Amino acid sequence: MDMHYQRTIYYFNDTGIKIEFYDKVPQIMPCCFIFKCRLFKAVLCLLLAMMLSAHAQHNYEAKFILYNTLTGAITGGIGAAINKHKQQKWHQAFVRGFLTGAGGGIVEYAGKKANILIAQKHELGFAWLSRAIFYAGNSVVENASANRKFWAQWHYDVGFVRVEYDAEEGSVLPRFMPSMFGGYVFIVAHGGKLDALTSLRSGALTFRAQEISYSPNLVASTTTNGFLFVNSLRSGTVFYETYAHEMVHSFQFQEFSGVNYFFKPLTDKWKERSPAFAKISRYVYGDLNYEMMLLNYFVAQRGYKGQHYCHNLLENEAEFLTTGRSACGH
Repeated sequence: MDMHYQRTIYYFNDTGIKIEFYDKVPQIMPCCFIFKCRLFKAVLCLLLAMMLSAHAQHNYEAKFILYNTLTGAITGGIGAAINKHKQQKWHQAFVRGFLTGAGGGIVEYAGKKANILIAQKHELGFAWLSRAIFYAGNSVVENASANRKFWAQWHYDVGFVRVEYDAEEGSVLPRFMPSMFGGYVFIVAHGGKLDALTSLRSGALTFRAQEISYSPNLVASTTTNGFLFVNSLRSGTVFYETYAHEMVHSFQFQEFSGVNYFFKPLTDKWKERSPAFAKISRYVYGDLNYEMMLLNYFVAQRGYKGQHYCHNLLENEAEFLTTGRSACGH
């Protein structure tokens, strides 16, 4: 029996790449050979092209779009496969979660990028806009990981309280985030005092101290989704650029929240066995994304001391998206 193959070719003119597929087997790159989803193929190949372009041309913009898209796609895909319905095949759930998570990751990137308005316009009020955009994208990633409809649940964080809106039931539920709360305890333990006016202007809890005692060379620090600033930095270009930079860091603490849903099957079983846990978990949200950020920043990116700061992806993202410069000003 003869087998016929449908050929599909993708051109990426900016990089000079041509990627050619047959329906059954890829001709050039070994991606997409399991799934017959053309959109999945196209997204994977577009990400591949962006990766090659970012590496070859040192293109920061492409690198950070890719980083956010892949973070959302991978966490969305893995989470959806873990949380697949009984009638779903794992690869079908993965593809759906991957594509939905990729879309959410792009929106997260747009939210981070919107912080440049704080630096350019010298107006903290734009932080409300950037936060709204970012949390919309972050909600889509979480829905992908939980294998829900992309619009099923939305959330917006206010300090260490996560406000969830269930779009299917029309209900609102506030939940306590213990890890984020721990970050605020750390700030207060190091002399931070709440700056209420700045907090209201930006929508993010902002604290002040004479110096950053755990790292005196810094003028600002983000240990949660809020900030600690030195008393002397209150206005001017440096202040607004720094605030925008720290706002991106606060989003980085949240960007791995899709990982929280990897454990949903276990927590669901625990809720069935323990009524007490079911009651507590309704109002307490396990924000393991906080620990994921710390692992990413201090282990994968090797922290901020010495030359590690210049090569830290997260520092470069925060600086480039808000000022157009790299972390060390190149």
